[in-house]
Amino acid sequence: MKNLIFAITLILSINIYSQNRFEKTKAFVRVYDLQGKKIGKGKILSISDTSLQLNRKVASAEIPVNSIGSIKTKRSAGHNVLKGAVIGASTMAILGAATANPDDWFLAYSAGEGVAVGAVFGGAGGAAIGGITILFKNSKSYEINGDLKKWKAFNEIIIK
Repeated sequence: MKNLIFAITLILSINIYSQNRFEKTKAFVRVYDLQGKKIGKGKILSISDTSLQLNRKVASAEIPVNSIGSIKTKRSAGHNVLKGAVIGASTMAILGAATANPDDWFLAYSAGEGVAVGAVFGGAGGAAIGGITILFKNSKSYEINGDLKKWKAFNEIIIK
């Protein structure tokens, strides 16, 4: 019995000592061409000496190094604002509907009115909070400009 438990533990722990592969990263990047136009965005699938492969929802895209002008990490600032607005609006709309009491003598409102007012004020508040979180985003930008030396330096920074 002791040997069986040892063998199972050994088999299950083999993955612990395997090499770290960069393909399992969840780093989100936005890639811009030499003119500054966005040519791709998504999670890094793999990095080679000559290209960057991104995973975008269902499809993947391979971008050659000579067409990469710059790479920015993390999502844009508008993503934080939109995410905050959606979360705030939906949360406050649910609370507005849940606390509705049309028979109240002081502040009577229906569930539909509670949803509408909650969505408006919650969306505005959530967008403001999302805007504040932009200050703590810590996004980085890497200039590549099609240069293989800069590309190799970027690889070393990202793989760490």
